[in-house]
Amino acid sequence: MRIFKYIAILFPIASSCAYAETIYKSYDTFYTDQPGVVFKSPLKRDMGSVYSNTGDDGVYTELQSTIDGRAVTIQVAPNHLSINKRQYRFTQATIFPNEHATDIYPDDANVFVTERIGNRPPLLCMEGHGSGSGEANRHQQIYVLVDPLSSKSVLLHLPSLLSSCRAVLAAANGQIAFPKNSYLVDEAQGTRTGLVLSYFTFERGKFMPTGNEIRLHFVSPENPFSFSRESKLLPKVH
Repeated sequence: MRIFKYIAILFPIASSCAYAETIYKSYDTFYTDQPGVVFKSPLKRDMGSVYSNTGDDGVYTELQSTIDGRAVTIQVAPNHLSINKRQYRFTQATIFPNEHATDIYPDDANVFVTERIGNRPPLLCMEGHGSGSGEANRHQQIYVLVDPLSSKSVLLHLPSLLSSCRAVLAAANGQIAFPKNSYLVDEAQGTRTGLVLSYFTFERGKFMPTGNEIRLHFVSPENPFSFSRESKLLPKVH
């Protein structure tokens, strides 16, 4: 696949060279360390500033940015985002299999914007948490809006487990790649010992596996917030 060729170029010597182990305490730090990262820093906003309109459900935050050289106003509400008052409801996104669109807390959300680069259109990414208990804090709602100002813009709902807008990578031919994360389990002990990041892209209206993955090792079983990388981004061996 085209995406495979691109990612393989990013790591030409990964299979033959050792590298110093780094212990990560943050997934955002880990993701921004990866070559080809698309979203690095969120838009600045007034922390704690939220707004509401008469008759609307909930509150929203408002940010200013530019997309394709045009000034835009971005609003993030519990169940939708809008660009210059054009609304994108989360439930109407193209949702990754087995994920579910839920309301978020707007004042907790981060918004990232990247301009057009070559044949890759402008992109907007929004991440935010909703209500929940137990391990709910390991999941966040992640939406990528492709070509926000186009009449053919597409809203994608990406996998949520221990992921982030910063997990999105640049891929070939203007595409992006992003991970679907799954726990690695020690069957004998019944404990989660790591994470496998299986990469996907979105082409021709479908989520497509790239055949590439990264494996992470938890320093202590069942604690995903202290980890190292077992391998760089490599093709699976079948």
